[in-house]
Amino acid sequence: MSDERGRLFTLSFPLDDRLLGAVHAYPQDETFAPAWRRLPRPRGKDAVQPIASLQTAARAVTGERLMFTNPDRPARTGPWAGRSVIVTPGPLDEAVVRTVMREWETRLDGHDGHDTLAALLQLSDDGPQPLSSLLHRDATGRITGPRWAFRVAGWRLAGMLAAQPLPVDENLPALRFHLDTEGDLLAWQAPLVPERTWIDEESGKRRRIAGYAMERIHIEVEAAPGGKTLIAHLSARISRVATHYKGIRNVLLRHPVNPDIILKAPITTRWGKGPEGFMQPKEVRYRGATAQIVEACGVGRLPEPPLTGLDELTEVRGVHRTGKHPIDKGAGAMFHARLEEHAGQVFGQEPVVYAGTSIKVTKPGGSLPPYVPADRMAGAMTVARLDTVRTVVLYESAEWRTRVMGQLARDYARPELADLPDEQPVVLAPGYELVAVRLPELVRHGSHDRSLILNTLPWFKPGAGRALVTALCETRYPTEQEKEAGVTDAKHALKVLFAERGIPSQFITMDSDAGDPYRLNTPEKVARARARNAGLPEPDVAYKDDHAVQIALGSLHCDSGIIDNRLAATAFHRNARDTALDREAVAVGLWTRYHRFDERPGRPRRPAVLAITLVAMRIPLGEDAYWPTLMYSEQGWLPLAQARALHHAGPIGKKGHHLREDHGGPDNVRASVERALAALGDRYPIIVSPRSVSGSGPACATTGSGTALFPGRA
Repeated sequence: MSDERGRLFTLSFPLDDRLLGAVHAYPQDETFAPAWRRLPRPRGKDAVQPIASLQTAARAVTGERLMFTNPDRPARTGPWAGRSVIVTPGPLDEAVVRTVMREWETRLDGHDGHDTLAALLQLSDDGPQPLSSLLHRDATGRITGPRWAFRVAGWRLAGMLAAQPLPVDENLPALRFHLDTEGDLLAWQAPLVPERTWIDEESGKRRRIAGYAMERIHIEVEAAPGGKTLIAHLSARISRVATHYKGIRNVLLRHPVNPDIILKAPITTRWGKGPEGFMQPKEVRYRGATAQIVEACGVGRLPEPPLTGLDELTEVRGVHRTGKHPIDKGAGAMFHARLEEHAGQVFGQEPVVYAGTSIKVTKPGGSLPPYVPADRMAGAMTVARLDTVRTVVLYESAEWRTRVMGQLARDYARPELADLPDEQPVVLAPGYELVAVRLPELVRHGSHDRSLILNTLPWFKPGAGRALVTALCETRYPTEQEKEAGVTDAKHALKVLFAERGIPSQFITMDSDAGDPYRLNTPEKVARARARNAGLPEPDVAYKDDHAVQIALGSLHCDSGIIDNRLAATAFHRNARDTALDREAVAVGLWTRYHRFDERPGRPRRPAVLAITLVAMRIPLGEDAYWPTLMYSEQGWLPLAQARALHHAGPIGKKGHHLREDHGGPDNVRASVERALAALGDRYPIIVSPRSVSGSGPACATTGSGTALFPGRA
């Protein structure tokens, strides 16, 4: 984004029929879905779902951004409601698609080589259809249609951007992007390559570390608030290339037969001990029989993943997941600015622009930690309906205790906390106390009985009245050996045990340790260098806070409903008068997650569920107000701490909440959300902010005037 002449530019563009373009659609008839449901379902932790493996194989063979909508969850709206549809930017070759389907189905585990689906495919082509014709407006003018239509709406935009290189700098060649089969754009041939070499002091050998990444442009189309206008959000990202195979599940590859499109394919790695006794990859292969299908269809073999590792850039590039990477920054401001200009020219459309307002954002005086400070604890506890709160700092290692208690001693200006004896409570604010307890048997991994220990300790028993106990716990990540041996993760076990006792909990690992609190940051390095050059004394180095500890305690307070008045101070700031509410209201956050349970041999398969979470905050008027917070549960709206404990102690999701239309799942979800909102009453206006998935509207739909346009989402 850029700021020019008092206007805010965005990377969001309103869409018209011209930009939506056209697609080829192949709806399947009523005989296809029953045959599909007779296919064997994959089992195991790393199993690829049938629709995903079929789509990957078809994209590899055809080189198209083909979408095969799931017959198990067909669209509820649109011209082919209830039917599976194959959607592509261009026409399909009927013989090729039937061959792909046949080769794919006959390789399914447990299917005995049966070939049932290829003959059922409906592949008659009625020609390109304007995407706008697959959407329609309801009686209120809102745009509705199948979710896949919004996903493929970005295809034409991506193709338009890929057709013209993106100028970034006059001294550098323009970036040419390649389409990938997910609909994104990748700067495949112009990777970012930082490299560092040094001489190892112990061995005297030269060491080298290199990292690779590619600029990525993601396009997402959605209805603007009110649903009467379509908006395309362009998101500039970095796609990091994995440096090793550990934990890598997917690769990006460029097939020599279809070099203009990048395929994303799942892989599996078999490990073994190398000559020096260290684990190394022995075999890397594509999952889902994709490679065999591509070869059987005569396209040519997929390029082999490099067995020696991923530290060299090849035509097969691992998709980095988590952990450290030599490239740790995203796309910069210059790239965003150039993308904004380029997209505007290519689309022939101005981005959504906002005029400046009278609101001036000022830096708040002083700084507060991300948790409730002592002088605001009484007000926050009152609004949370709590009289007393105890935080138990539960640990095993002395290093972890020193780290956590040292940071709290600094933040609360209570130096004695750093050397506080175990099991000696200290009052930090009226009604709020802290106690450190060393219990290795609780925080160590293993299947031993932790409930017996918890039941005998007085620190985890709340007092009389409206009392709450919270836990700030030490933990560590299980080793690969512990994972392979199935050792119980102490964090997961404790989370449930605490929830059953109504105890909110947060966990911190030593991996998040910030290290030296007097480490130099960039401004301090610059200041020291300038002082040395000027012959002046070097300036002092400021103490660096341990943000992981601060954030963990802040999350613990938030989970307990202990929230101070900083929200009100921001919402009703004197500079925000033009946007502040003029009457009390209730803000509701709605979050949904589609959860698939792990499958284990010998245990019955558990169907996936759609888990729903609703949290409501009442917004009184005024910048000094504390906002009461509730969460919806089986017992109705309850204080946040109580409802979250019930949530973590209970099952994931609710029976009947899923996305299977034939079993009424979406209707059950909508009815549940509507009951929860109705239970809030009509005393205050209700503002709903949803993060929902397909099929959960209209109760989850964003409401508004229908005329406003929003920029890209945060």
